[in-house]
Amino acid sequence: MFLSLFTLPSRRRGLFGVIALLLAWAAVPASAAPKPLSLNEALAYTLERHPELAQFPYRRRAAEARELQAGLRPNPELAVEVENIGGSGRFSGTDSAEASLVLSQLIELGGKRGQREDVARYRTDLVDSEYRQVRWQVLAETVRRYLSVAEAQENIQLAELSLALARESRETIQRRVQAGTTSDASLQRSAIAVTRAELALESAQQQLASARVELAAQWGETEPDFERVRAALYDLVALPEFSRVRRHLEDSPQLSRYITERRLREAELQLARARGRQDLRVGVGVKQVRETDDHAFTLSLSMPLGVSDRNQGEIRARRAEYEQLALEEKATRVHLMARIQRLYQELEVFRSTALRLRGEALPSARAALESIRRGYQEGLYTYLELVDARQERLAVERDALQAAVNFHQTLVTLEQLTGTGLTGQWSLTPDSIEGVSEPYEPETRFTKEQAGES
Repeated sequence: MFLSLFTLPSRRRGLFGVIALLLAWAAVPASAAPKPLSLNEALAYTLERHPELAQFPYRRRAAEARELQAGLRPNPELAVEVENIGGSGRFSGTDSAEASLVLSQLIELGGKRGQREDVARYRTDLVDSEYRQVRWQVLAETVRRYLSVAEAQENIQLAELSLALARESRETIQRRVQAGTTSDASLQRSAIAVTRAELALESAQQQLASARVELAAQWGETEPDFERVRAALYDLVALPEFSRVRRHLEDSPQLSRYITERRLREAELQLARARGRQDLRVGVGVKQVRETDDHAFTLSLSMPLGVSDRNQGEIRARRAEYEQLALEEKATRVHLMARIQRLYQELEVFRSTALRLRGEALPSARAALESIRRGYQEGLYTYLELVDARQERLAVERDALQAAVNFHQTLVTLEQLTGTGLTGQWSLTPDSIEGVSEPYEPETRFTKEQAGES
């Protein structure tokens, strides 16, 4: 509707012109218009191609390789010992040399190997947790940019409406100038208003082009291959009770990460304690006795003397880090609760503002503009009153649009923080994104065969 008012020639703008333009649009095949980009498509492209998400499969493979490395046992050692050479008397030269061949193995005590495996496994799980958190952030950012494109599209329609109203006012003033009922100054001011409306339309078109580029960048594209997006900005869903929102706080990706990190810190503490225990080295060998030209087996056991715990500093450091994590989690929980409560209150305000502006203020502004426009043609209102009525109509439109966009942007942030779809308005989980297979699969782990192949 706004575009038709703008594109019709000024001398033929009327009922027949609008009908002719609508008929021309109807005659264009549906396939000629580019298909708008859906939100599901944007999220699927992001999940498959976002540069930051693409790094996580490699990070996980590296973590799994370290997990495999942590479970390896120490290799046995082979030692050769030669005695009674290079001395004096009968021990000079190599005639009295005796050789021993010893095979030894380090036996780790205190469960070190198992603790190392636990630490490596929890570090792999931490990569999974980080991926889930980053995935929520990335998908939420895609929705925000998608909404920015939709907002830019609406702003173009408002700019077209503003231009159409400015041109219509200029025509009305021109007729009054010709009739001698108003001055040329009003006509000049109306021409300035048309110029400013044209510039505003150009600016809105440029903002749409920039928003499209920013959205396409979410899946690594520099040139967007879509023209429009499809979004019902004024479809404002009802909010659940805040008690329900608060219950979802435990599903927050930021808090879920602490569960894995707490296990990791505890495993690191247990590993530090295990490393404080001494290991045992066992060796068996064979020795040549030179005097009798016989051979004898040898057995050796060795263990460092535990005069003092050589790992007590590491144990204290790990214990301090474990206790610090509890304080960090508590601070994060308090911060998230305060932020979620603030966002929920903002959502209520944005929703109420958008609904009242569109339901109450906008119909009144439209009626007032139409009444003043007819009255101006009859000389009942001044040009300033006509301009004020037009600006008020446009201001209500813009305020309603901004409130609706703020509602959706805030709702996306709230769902990102709680890690769940509170209203079903935006689908940010991979299970709800159709037509995509997630490239990152945390349930698969590295095997020894895969490690050998790579």
